[in-house]
Amino acid sequence: MVMRVKKHFTTENHGLSLGIIELAKRVKGKIIGDFDEGIKVTGTCGIDNYVENKVSFVKNMKYGEMLADLQSALILVPEDLVELCDRYPQNIYIVVKDLSNSMMNLQDFFYGDQLLILEEGISATAIIAESAKIGREVYIGENAYIGENAIIGDGTKIMHNCCISGNVVIGKRTYIHPMCTCENCQIGDDCVIGPGVCIGNDGFRFEQNIERNKVRKWLHTGGVRIGNRVQIFANSVVQRSVFEGNPTVISDDVKIASMIVVGHNAKIGARTVITCHTMISGSNRIGEDVWIGAGAVLSNGVSVGDRAKILINAVVVEDVAEDEMVSGFYAMPHKQWKRVYNKLREESKNLA
Repeated sequence: MVMRVKKHFTTENHGLSLGIIELAKRVKGKIIGDFDEGIKVTGTCGIDNYVENKVSFVKNMKYGEMLADLQSALILVPEDLVELCDRYPQNIYIVVKDLSNSMMNLQDFFYGDQLLILEEGISATAIIAESAKIGREVYIGENAYIGENAIIGDGTKIMHNCCISGNVVIGKRTYIHPMCTCENCQIGDDCVIGPGVCIGNDGFRFEQNIERNKVRKWLHTGGVRIGNRVQIFANSVVQRSVFEGNPTVISDDVKIASMIVVGHNAKIGARTVITCHTMISGSNRIGEDVWIGAGAVLSNGVSVGDRAKILINAVVVEDVAEDEMVSGFYAMPHKQWKRVYNKLREESKNLA
């Protein structure tokens, strides 16, 4: 069935505003300083580019000196920086217990709907197999392809030029942004899949046989299972597994930044955050609540325990224990790496 397409993408806060007292109640904060109760706060901004009638924040003393150049600025500060209120009394402060969540709550209030895709209907240029099952209030954009026996859940939005192959299952209220390919995969509810993401594509596993002068490829016959509320940013890749019944797994609430490769058979635990340009090799096991910094590389078959932190550009070739923080090339416990690094710096100075 072809429906009329209603195009609507929100980019502003639609004139939302809060009085200062109302804003303080929303973040459960205490106001310090003189202010005009009639002022309406219309959004948020950074402390280094403060905008009148918006709210900003200071998270540590490094940014405190910026307050000296402001006048009547509305600033959120954590309880451990309350001294800034006396040091720069010309501004208005709201002291909060949880600075990050307070600011994120305000961001959600003022701008949360800009992430909503409100298009409706099915484009006349979309190709949809007769056996595909399309839920209610689904949007399918121009030149999108939906294959045989694919299932698209209620409220899901599939943007233009996407390819959803046969037997793919996509849950409810999930956004698939332009130019994505999804094959051999199951995607949960409330996910956001960024532009150019490839999910379930063929894995990279070859055997070099020098004697026979051949490089032979392993067939990848498995799939990918993605949980709920997962976000994968632009141009990342999640490869399908080698064997059927043992999929590559991205668990609930995982966040994957741009330009990341998740190799075949990898298993990533809930709430893990993986930042840009990281390489997750095949058969890695990553626990829950792990943080992986930009540019990190995890060698094939490495296990990372719950709540571990892998710092920027670390090259991990051995298992990482729970709650451990590692860095360096090759990665080791961060404090140990710092001792080695500092020793090498001192030795290099002596050589100079």
